Amino acid sequence: MVGEPATLSRLARLALELDVEREALDARREETAELLERWEAERGLPRAELVLVATNVHGYYTALETALERIARVVDDHVPAGPGWHAELLAQMRVEVPSLRPAVVAASILPELHELRRFRHFFRNAYVLELDPARVRAQAERLVEIHPSVRKGLADLREHLDDVIRELTR
Repeated sequence: MVGEPATLSRLARLALELDVEREALDARREETAELLERWEAERGLPRAELVLVATNVHGYYTALETALERIARVVDDHVPAGPGWHAELLAQMRVEVPSLRPAVVAASILPELHELRRFRHFFRNAYVLELDPARVRAQAERLVEIHPSVRKGLADLREHLDDVIRELTR
């Protein structure tokens, strides 16, 4: 039995988009880790590199949220709305939906993701960018620490999508 072509197309496109987002997340993580190593070795970073670290944290969370929003739209058929939608999206992705999808976000990293989300909001809305090096460093270390869990959640979903696509094309 072959599933609906539109469903197969949407799932296949989502799978490829998730691959792109994982690569973006990996790149942000790697660059951030390298900058943290230099920060440690040089006991600080020049302002331009501090801004680059903050930009990586912003870009990382934005790429992750974009992936989660796609999952919510395509798989769950529901993207939260309203003023608290960013936090609700994380809560939604923390829940496994039996026979639909695995949990994408581990409960253990939810507080860390909320911190990255808040930093992204600060960074995005700052009209005058005065960065506290300690705060930027804490966020960068947080990103590096939780990345394996983020990557695993997205990889598990990707594997699930592959299984569903195979089943629908039998």
